[in-house]
Amino acid sequence: MDYSQHKQIDFRRKFLKLFGAEIRLSDAHTEEALGIIKMKAWKLREDIRLYRDDSLQQELLRISARQIIDFGATYDVFDSAQGQPLFSLRRKGLKSTFVRDHWDLLDAHGGVFGNVQETSSGLALARRWLEVLPFGDIIALIFAFVPQTYTISTSDGQGGLALAGTIIHRKNPVIVKMHLDTTQAQATLDPRVCLSASALLSVIDAAKNN
Repeated sequence: MDYSQHKQIDFRRKFLKLFGAEIRLSDAHTEEALGIIKMKAWKLREDIRLYRDDSLQQELLRISARQIIDFGATYDVFDSAQGQPLFSLRRKGLKSTFVRDHWDLLDAHGGVFGNVQETSSGLALARRWLEVLPFGDIIALIFAFVPQTYTISTSDGQGGLALAGTIIHRKNPVIVKMHLDTTQAQATLDPRVCLSASALLSVIDAAKNN
């Protein structure tokens, strides 16, 4: 599967689904099916597997957590056909918990080559802290349906970062969707990086609701 040919990809799952969930990937314009992530239970210490289709016969990528505790976890991404490590995503625990979601992108040797970061610091802070107030559960439910946006950035070769893609996370009472968009990318990046980041964020969100 050549994901570089698909500049906008949707990751969809049903909002209310008990005893596990599934995430379906499709081209945002043509609705061509591009893969499926399916697990019986959302446990982040287990591997996340991306398959080509519902048959689950062709595994494309595997995302595996190094630690059981995910406060500052690192997830390694493997090419399933070759069995070789490609890159990793490392969560910045304190920043992600108390400020806004932030992940470092690491190459196969552990070097940082970019990041995935929630864009609106004000909205991110509101999501994290308003729910501790009276009626916090209601506030948290309202914010659950406010879109979240992430940027995927990579090194520009001059000490700075260049945009490689954006992720928009939307919910409604029926469908949860991560929309990956690389049409405005300023730098070329292995499409599996953006794909894996979107898949991981989708799984983590699913885990919060199971």
